[in-house]
Amino acid sequence: MKSGPYVDIRGYHKGVTGSTIRNTVHFADGTIYRYLVDYGMYQGEGHSRGLDYNDSVNPEKIDTVLLTHPHLDHDGALPIFVKKGYDKKIYMTDAAYCVIDIGFNDSYNIMKRDSKIVKIPPLYSQNDIDNTLQLTNPVRYEEPIDILKDRITVTFFNNGHLMGSSIILVQIKEFGYDNINILYTGDYKPTNCFLDIKPLPYWVYALPNLTIVSEATYGTTNTWDISHKWEENIIEACSKKRVILNTAFAQGRFQELMLKIRNLKENGLIPKDYPIKVDGKTGIDYTFRYISHSNIIHFKPESLNFFPENLQFVDDKTRPGILSSSEGKIIISTAGMGSNGPAKEYIKRLLPNPNVLIYFPGYTSEGTIGRRVFEAEKDSTVLINGQEIIKRATVLQTLEFSSHAMADELLEFYCMFAPKAILFNHGTLECKEALEKKTNELLFKPKKYEDSNIEENSSKKRTGILGNGYVYRINQYGIDKEIKK
Repeated sequence: MKSGPYVDIRGYHKGVTGSTIRNTVHFADGTIYRYLVDYGMYQGEGHSRGLDYNDSVNPEKIDTVLLTHPHLDHDGALPIFVKKGYDKKIYMTDAAYCVIDIGFNDSYNIMKRDSKIVKIPPLYSQNDIDNTLQLTNPVRYEEPIDILKDRITVTFFNNGHLMGSSIILVQIKEFGYDNINILYTGDYKPTNCFLDIKPLPYWVYALPNLTIVSEATYGTTNTWDISHKWEENIIEACSKKRVILNTAFAQGRFQELMLKIRNLKENGLIPKDYPIKVDGKTGIDYTFRYISHSNIIHFKPESLNFFPENLQFVDDKTRPGILSSSEGKIIISTAGMGSNGPAKEYIKRLLPNPNVLIYFPGYTSEGTIGRRVFEAEKDSTVLINGQEIIKRATVLQTLEFSSHAMADELLEFYCMFAPKAILFNHGTLECKEALEKKTNELLFKPKKYEDSNIEENSSKKRTGILGNGYVYRINQYGIDKEIKK
């Protein structure tokens, strides 16, 4: 009997950033169709030199790119891909389409700056950005599109990770065979403080022959492991008139911190006149782009006005005065990991001051300034821009603002389906392996009773880890083969 269609899935990124998933569909009639889900770049120090950027994907052999969301670790290498010759469609949500140019331009400006130091030209040009933007195609949530007529249908669903982010469903059809359904979580979060994130439609949960490709960023962390101390710490620091620096990712976290501070002021928990300084051109650009496209992004009505009282937007001209002033204030500055944007300058100047609280309200990658500053002992020195800076400020980090689901939230998500297989990407090997183990124990461990919604098959491999050099061959029954490359 002729074998049915199958999909070879390969992840090219070993860690948390630089997300790229190549998918090759083989139909029974010999037709081959190749698509990428995301094409990201490593984020952290060194990204201008292309560290962790995979250049082994031949653009001439890719038919379509599907983008889960406009974060540089998921879309940052697209201008390089276009520079190398890719000239086909790039699909994303209409909300992502509204802002994708901001990240490309910011990354290019960082590369231009760094190229003067490392003597290596930027990885792409402004012309490459323009050519990439011409290939982008906005898609509405829950409106299916055929990327291969009558054979491959793609549907984007809402996702709380970020404004404009998505879960992507790919359905592969061939006459005479059951469909192959693949659900890519992207960076997944079930909630968002700005958006009303609805559950997926029932028919998606009920899909047969489903393989889930899931992120695993916090595969070792559960929601109950997270200490919610940010609000308490901010209130205490304001009562002591301290200078508070919150680093922030330009998308999502930057705006959320303003909303949280507004709520603290409106509830009388910090003084309404406590100065708020918001710095970072990219974060400010995203902020006003979101507001101007609120009809597409669909904010909750109560969260659209998220500016706190006594707010000042900071630029290159006003920043020196902010840095030299010792008055108590809250600063929100890009970038979240501290290695780029004004945050790097603030950290360098404020770290020696014992009256300063520096808060990293999110993940910091290995090698970033944020990771080094947080892990350094008090009164030790930290290398920043070639200078040894003494650490006297209080430095804290929290995951309570994380825009990623924790392990228990991901497991709860999986249990809403009856998947044939789950593949893990976007996480350290430790996190992927931990989540894989928990998933096998919860979903795929052989049951002694018959009414389980998960099909029993103790001998068949049901999970796999992407980015480890293996290709996973998926058919209507789940994982068919694990192929070492």
